[in-house]
Amino acid sequence: MSTVATVSDLSTFTGLTLDEDRAQLLLDTIEADAASIVSPLPASAKGVILTAAARALPNPSGASSQSMGGASASWAPGGLYLTRSERMTLRRLAGGQAGAFSVCVAPKAGKDYRDPLGPVTSDDAEQLMYDYNIPGRPA
Repeated sequence: MSTVATVSDLSTFTGLTLDEDRAQLLLDTIEADAASIVSPLPASAKGVILTAAARALPNPSGASSQSMGGASASWAPGGLYLTRSERMTLRRLAGGQAGAFSVCVAPKAGKDYRDPLGPVTSDDAEQLMYDYNIPGRPA
């Protein structure tokens, strides 16, 4: 049973009179999908849940176009799914990090550590030339 959004919420959101059983199934299904991304699902996720459930309503057959005589109509793809943007919004609403991160790749300071921005001794230069197979290195 849906806990974030109700059939009444979905009906108000879409402006449609809905089959309650179908609407409840849509809400339960999309909530389960959302809960697989963030758990527990925050109450502030109501808009994401309603938007995803509403996407399946106007085009229940999944048709992309229809034509009759000289007239034709086409629809955006329907279906019950969470877009990438909706998944990111759920993570943000749940307080998760949705941005970039950094990883320290510098070696730990120790006996053999040499500051790459520090002064280079002649021994360091010879070793670097050897390590990187630079022509003109000492034999």
